[in-house]
Amino acid sequence: MSKALALGLLWIAGAVYAAEPALHDPTEPFRPSANGAAGPTGAPPPRFTLTAVLISPTRRVAIVNGKPLQEGQRVAGAELVKIDWRSVQLRDGNHDVIVQLGKARASAPHAEGDTSP
Repeated sequence: MSKALALGLLWIAGAVYAAEPALHDPTEPFRPSANGAAGPTGAPPPRFTLTAVLISPTRRVAIVNGKPLQEGQRVAGAELVKIDWRSVQLRDGNHDVIVQLGKARASAPHAEGDTSP
């Protein structure tokens, strides 16, 4: 193979590699905004964030607002009612709030028994 052909192929491979989007590490924990300040839209920081869920035969634990919690415990004035493999249900007064894993949520009410996000 000639040097010119080898260099051409190397240049093409480099251009293709540089054009690929950066890969996201699926094991990297969710991180809300760096300092908890309002985002670029000026909206206040979310009230609840769910960063991890552990479900085993003996217990269920959810990391909400950076705290490990089990069902029945409280965080930011709301009671943790239910832990699922990808979300938690919080009861804030008369409102139920569903927080999805890896997503932040302000206090958005849901109808009783409604588990849709």
